[in-house]
Amino acid sequence: MTEPMALRMTAEDFGALARCRPVPSALAVLHRAQTSQRLLLLTGLADSARRRVPDLWAHSAAAGWELCLQAYEANPRAFEKVLLHPHAGVWLGRCLRAVHGTGPDHDLAADLARLGTFGHAAALRGGLRPRLALPVPDGLLWLPTLGAVRLPEGTATVRLDGWTLDLPDREVDLRENGPDRGYRAGAVRRFAPHRVVIPSAAPAPRLSVVVEDIDPYRDVHGFPVQPRQTPTQLAAWRTALEQAWRLLNDLMPERAADCAALWSALVPLQPGPLGRGRSSSTREAYGAVAVAPERDPVRLAETVLHETSHIALAALTDLVDLTDPQDRTRHRVGWRPDPRPLAAALTGTHAHLGLLEFWSRVYHESDGVPARAAEARLRRYGRQVVMALRVLRRNRAALTSWGAYFVECMTDEAELHGFRVRPPGVIHPSVGSGVERPPSVRVAHEEVEDIPPSGAAEVRPPPSGRLAVR
Repeated sequence: MTEPMALRMTAEDFGALARCRPVPSALAVLHRAQTSQRLLLLTGLADSARRRVPDLWAHSAAAGWELCLQAYEANPRAFEKVLLHPHAGVWLGRCLRAVHGTGPDHDLAADLARLGTFGHAAALRGGLRPRLALPVPDGLLWLPTLGAVRLPEGTATVRLDGWTLDLPDREVDLRENGPDRGYRAGAVRRFAPHRVVIPSAAPAPRLSVVVEDIDPYRDVHGFPVQPRQTPTQLAAWRTALEQAWRLLNDLMPERAADCAALWSALVPLQPGPLGRGRSSSTREAYGAVAVAPERDPVRLAETVLHETSHIALAALTDLVDLTDPQDRTRHRVGWRPDPRPLAAALTGTHAHLGLLEFWSRVYHESDGVPARAAEARLRRYGRQVVMALRVLRRNRAALTSWGAYFVECMTDEAELHGFRVRPPGVIHPSVGSGVERPPSVRVAHEEVEDIPPSGAAEVRPPPSGRLAVR
């Protein structure tokens, strides 16, 4: 469990990620890297808590750690599926920061006790029948990938025997997938995961996501989250996802496949003022997209593309720095009113770049008012991307060699869509090589005058090498 993976990504796969055209081999590296990183975080948490908070460790977490070791030995694949539960990354990060004193101690006793239920869930997934008694300081039994159980008020300790939760007056079957039981005084409420599966005709991928509405670590996306979804709300999500997924598969089947590989959990957000849409993803919650209800399938499809681009880039930057970590400069971008750090400007540019082909294809499949709206959106995103790419290219000194190559590949992609970034006559050698040109658009050679173009950048692909989790 403690040995880091050695990972290798080719320059071609790296460039495909930069162009928002990730290939399966690149996504596989990102997936393995997240697995390796979380294994290291988990073992680091055990080592740190044992040394720094030994009494709390012995009382709340030691038995859970032993279950983790047993579960990993019995079935590493099953263990890793629980480990990649999206918000398990948030839990690990919160615990480590609290133990090391570098972040707030929300409730370290409750967080560390959840090492027991994490290990129990992993052991069950691995085919074992674990037995465990553990404290539950906040009354919520967290079982990643299996759901959660809200315990009667005043319950301080529980016993778990395989799939059975033993309480003084009743037993709860953790495999139960029926409807939620209503509250009453002293009641137990079982929350099973809400999984939505959207089938697709071959060879298009199906979509399978969990509507994450009970996980105690899901409230990290910058906006208020919704509570447990009602059957009516779940039906509305299914309808919206079906329509958006059909649209994505029709317009961009290759990008739909990327989204299906990267996206595993949907966190419902409260709508913004006047019902405005909201969406978010966060680096520690690999695989989670948080979004407010959206009835327009075009806008929901755009949101999925945007946030899964963030997920992919966040996973990549867990492996390699694209900007100088010591850089403190801030820069204006078209989609935010506040100046952004260079790394944030790069992240936003990449996500907006991935929408150019989407709106180009929406434009080509539409007519009348929808076509004009799609063209306007394409132009707006294109101008924003050009401005931001020129900022990034002007600040090459703050980019690593990998980052400089990444920006050049993004520039290639923008220019394939007709948005000129480099000065006239300057063509990067990689333009058009190995990249299928999207349908022609009416915005060919769009000029953007807001920011003067930077000089031509001759950037070679960095040498192929190992990308190791730090």
